[in-house]
Amino acid sequence: MKKLHRSKRPKVRTQSKAVRLRQRLKVKARHVRFAVGGLVAVTSLALQPTMTALQSVRASGELHLVGITSPSTFIHQNGHTHGMQYELARQFAEELGVELVIDPVDTTEGVLKSIQRNQAQLALTGLTTSDPRLGRLMVSDPVIAVSQQLIHHSSQRAPRSMEDLSGKTIATIADSTEALTLKSTLSGIKDVRIVEFRNAQAKDLLDLLNDQKVDLVAMHSQDFDGHRPLYPQLSEAIDLNQADAMAWVFLKSQDQSLYQAAQNFLARKKADGSLERLAQFYSTGNSFNRYGNNVFNRDIAQRLPRYQDAFQRQAANVDLDWQLLAAISYQESKWDPNAVSPTGVRGLMMLTNATASAMGVRDRTNPEQSIKGGAAYIKQVLNNIPDSVPQPDRTWMALAGYNMGPAHVNAARRLTARLGQNPDSWQDVAANLPRLVQENRANGRAVPDIRQALHYVQQIRRYYDAIALSTAQPREPVQVADMNFTITTPDG
Repeated sequence: MKKLHRSKRPKVRTQSKAVRLRQRLKVKARHVRFAVGGLVAVTSLALQPTMTALQSVRASGELHLVGITSPSTFIHQNGHTHGMQYELARQFAEELGVELVIDPVDTTEGVLKSIQRNQAQLALTGLTTSDPRLGRLMVSDPVIAVSQQLIHHSSQRAPRSMEDLSGKTIATIADSTEALTLKSTLSGIKDVRIVEFRNAQAKDLLDLLNDQKVDLVAMHSQDFDGHRPLYPQLSEAIDLNQADAMAWVFLKSQDQSLYQAAQNFLARKKADGSLERLAQFYSTGNSFNRYGNNVFNRDIAQRLPRYQDAFQRQAANVDLDWQLLAAISYQESKWDPNAVSPTGVRGLMMLTNATASAMGVRDRTNPEQSIKGGAAYIKQVLNNIPDSVPQPDRTWMALAGYNMGPAHVNAARRLTARLGQNPDSWQDVAANLPRLVQENRANGRAVPDIRQALHYVQQIRRYYDAIALSTAQPREPVQVADMNFTITTPDG
C-alpha cells in the first residue's frame, strides 16, 4: 500500500451482506478469546495481558463503523462514500493506522442494536446528542451543531408563535428529542396533536408533509437541510430554540480507551479549525433557498431527462459516476447547451476552444460532443491525481483542477506537504490555497482564482448529492395506515 506521513494508509470498504454476519461474530469475540480443551489452555490464557479496546482495534487492523445512510451521516452511491461524519471517521481510522469498515443499516433502531450488541465499535446514528435513546451509550463531544425546527408547507400560512399551533397536527419521530421538546413546549396549547411515528425515517415524515397529510413536521436542521432539494414547497416555520448537536456513539463500558482516543482526535480537529472547515464544506449554504430549489427541481424535471442518457453513456465510457458528470454540467451551464460565458467558453460543459480541440470536440454546442469532451477531460485530470489521494478527496481535487488548472492543484499539494500537513487531504490543500496565492504573487507566477475554485468544488458537491437524491430508485410510499404511531395531545 501507499504510505502517508510514514504510516500505512488504511482503506475504506463497505461490508457486503454475505460477510457481515461473519465479521460481527469476529467483532463480538475480539476482546475475549479463549481455547477450550484443558486446564493448561485456560491457565495460559489467564497469564496473557488483556488488550484494551483501542489496542484490540489496532491489532485487528479494522475500525468497524455502523450507520444509517443519510445526508447527516454518510452517503454511499455508485461505489463512493462521502459525507462530513464519514470523512472524520476515515481520518480517525487513518490516525489509528487501521482500515475503516462501514456497515450501512437501514434504520436508526438497527444502528442502536448493532452498537449495543458490540457488532461495531463506532456508530453514526443520525440522532442528536440529547436524544433519550442514546442514554445507555457513550456519546462523544459535538461533531455537528443542529437546531430543532418545525417545517411547514408553503401553501399554508406559516405559524409565527406557539399559539398559532392550536388545532395543528405535528409529525415527529417517537421518543426523539423533538418529541420531548414539543410535549413540554406545547403544554397548554389547545387542540394540538403530536403524531409520533416509530418506524419512520425523516424522508417519510417530509413525504407526509409534502402531501399535506400533516400540518407540520418537527426534526433537526441537519436532516431537513440534507433532504431540502427534494421538497421545494417545504421550509422552516419555527425554530424550537433548542440548540443541539450530533456526535459519535460508542458502547458504554469500563474500557474507555477507544472512546478517549476519539475524544482527543475530535478535540484536535476542533482546535486546528479543520472540523469547522469540514462542516462548512458539507453545508447546503443558500444553494437550495426557495428560489434556487424551485429552479433546481424545474431543471431536474424538464432539462435533465433530455441529457441523462448522454451523461450515463459518456460517464460509463470513462468509468465515472454519471451523477457527478451531471453535477459538473449543472454548475457550468444549468444544462443549457447554448450557454456561453463572456470569456468564450460554451456548451453544456462550458469547454474552452483549447480543451474542446484537445478532447476531439468539433461542436461545443452539440450536447453529446460537449458531454463526451467534458467527461474525457475530468477523467484526464482525475488520472493525474496521485494514487495516494483517497476518495472523495481525489474527486474534490480533480474538480479544483478542472476549474483552475491541474498545475495549481499540484502546487498547492507541494506547499501543503512542505508545511508538514497532508497533501492528500482536500481540506488541508484547500486551506493552503490563500498562501499559494501569496507566494505566486510574490514570485511573479500566475495567480489562481481560488475563491471561484473553492466555490466551484463546493457547489458541485451540493448538486452531486441533490441529483443523487432526486434520481435515486424510489422507495415504496409509506402510508399512514401502515405506520406505527401514537397521538399525543399535550394541552392538559
